[in-house]
Amino acid sequence: MFLLAAGAVRAQDASSGAITGVVNDATGARVAGARVTATNQATGVARSSASDSEGRFSLQMLTPGLYTLRVEAPEMAPLEQKDIRVELGGLADMSLALAVAGRKEQVTVTGETPLVETQPTAVSAMIGERDIEELPLNGRRYTDLALLTPGVTQDPRSLTSSSNGDLAFGGVRGYHSSFLVDGADNNNAFFSQARGRYRAPYQFSNEVIQEFRVSSNTYGVEQGRTGGAVINVVTK
Repeated sequence: MFLLAAGAVRAQDASSGAITGVVNDATGARVAGARVTATNQATGVARSSASDSEGRFSLQMLTPGLYTLRVEAPEMAPLEQKDIRVELGGLADMSLALAVAGRKEQVTVTGETPLVETQPTAVSAMIGERDIEELPLNGRRYTDLALLTPGVTQDPRSLTSSSNGDLAFGGVRGYHSSFLVDGADNNNAFFSQARGRYRAPYQFSNEVIQEFRVSSNTYGVEQGRTGGAVINVVTK
């Protein structure tokens, strides 16, 4: 079973997202060998891939944020599409159509592209940067925003006069949850809680958190190791 699963998980990472899709020509035929480049608009970091014999491409392990996608193929006009949002643990599935090249021709598509995740792998919810920056919090702990997601409550068994306690998912004790920060384990092994939850050696400021995803069921093997939920955080 482990050998069969290895090929599927080797390109995955808990702190990233992906852009996949297919490249067609104007008639709808698949374009093989097209060069697809995704450039992070905030950092300028680019990652490239070539479409296969069926015109499919996959750009994995992309840092969450806005990307510009550029597609180039022989005898075809380049296509550039901006403001493609890659979310933490998300998949942006694209269908790209290239036109036949003229003497000097370039097609640029601007505007927000709706994301369709055709291969959902988990029951999850995303808490974005705008929510973290603008929603009021008593205590300024970004993890309390997980209470906005379905099935999440405060665990009364760890609630005290000086603490909001753990977060319970689906009635499971709060200490069964797992926390990841930029793909790394962020759990306090002694107390079975997130580091800095309320027995705090340190705590992240809200200002350094870009977004986080709360996965409560059927999450992938790259997260795993918990009977409750996985709170997967990416920093700026």
